[in-house]
Amino acid sequence: MIKNVLLVALGGGLGSALRFLVQEALHKQILNFSPYGTFAVNMLGCFLIGLFMGWAQGEKYLTESTNLLLISGFCGGFTTFSTFAMQGNNLLLEQKPIQAILYIGLSVMVGMGLAYLGLKLGKS
Repeated sequence: MIKNVLLVALGGGLGSALRFLVQEALHKQILNFSPYGTFAVNMLGCFLIGLFMGWAQGEKYLTESTNLLLISGFCGGFTTFSTFAMQGNNLLLEQKPIQAILYIGLSVMVGMGLAYLGLKLGKS
């Protein structure tokens, strides 16, 4: 059990650090990129979790330990759904309903599409 907790913690730490680096890089490249840095991270995270789940279901690549490290840990630390929810609310509070609808709608639709694509690619 301790090994599993450590694998999830290691993956989560790596995922969180990478999320920070990606968001910082995007913010430096494009001024005021927020909340779109969160969007980019969430979309990449949706694809990666689909890919890893596809690999796991295909029983070709991932062991139980690797699942814990990559799916529960890394993807759990990398994706930022709580931040997504807060930024969506902030857009509404800033009276930017069109941006809020686009941000929330695209995050869900594109994220689900990328998760499906990752799942299919992972199984092939």
